[in-house]
Amino acid sequence: MRAVQIPPNGPEIRLIVQLVSTCCRARGTPVPGVRGEHDTIDPVNLLRNGRIAAFAAFGGALAAALAGCSSSGSDQTGTAQITQIGPSSAYAGAVLTKPYALPTGTFSATSGGTESIKAPAKGDLTLVFYGFTHCTDDCPTTMADVSAAWRGLPKAEQSRITIDVVTTDPWRDTVPVLSSWLARFDLPSSTGLTGSWSVIQASGTSVGVDVEKPTVMTGDYQVTHGLQVLGYTSDGEAHIEWLVEDITVTQLRADFARVLSGAPIQ
Repeated sequence: MRAVQIPPNGPEIRLIVQLVSTCCRARGTPVPGVRGEHDTIDPVNLLRNGRIAAFAAFGGALAAALAGCSSSGSDQTGTAQITQIGPSSAYAGAVLTKPYALPTGTFSATSGGTESIKAPAKGDLTLVFYGFTHCTDDCPTTMADVSAAWRGLPKAEQSRITIDVVTTDPWRDTVPVLSSWLARFDLPSSTGLTGSWSVIQASGTSVGVDVEKPTVMTGDYQVTHGLQVLGYTSDGEAHIEWLVEDITVTQLRADFARVLSGAPIQ
């Protein structure tokens, strides 16, 4: 299957975001299909997962318009090639043919002091997720599924996975708030990270995660951001990412175990 190159802040992504996304979740229109009445088409997630074939669901006109878009002049920082998920892949997650380097930035950490995101030890796995504590749906769901997948692993494998959560809402997510929120998910190896808005946005951009500053910061405002969970190995690169809402806990756990076994990520 041909790999595709998706600029995370390019015109294709932003066009779709403008059409369907006004909050954290950016869900698509419900359609009858494989998963029943709650099945949705999410063009942002489809782009980020490289599932270009699914654009047929939007109609030929939109597909043609997107095909004609040019990324020239757009910010290419953090661009990655994403392989199509299919029978040839041993993983349920999206395998990156051009992996991301470690996210940029130094943060205030729930573990105390300041930290940057680091590569795990040889053979281990570090997960990186961008989200926020006031997210009403996708962030807690993602964390709960990661926790369930992690808790189903043998103890020896659990100890080899670390989780770094970078807030996309530094105005409300202080270190104590992040610490309290993470405690809900029973992930002792998780660390919450916060910092200035500029550092957080640049960090997300460096790994293809779109993070947008809210235009209104009153009431229970939401923050638009990418939902992918990045998987880093000891070489300091993310060779795989997961959209947890698209796979089962069992699939996610199997992917974690497979990475830890040393199997190639391809």
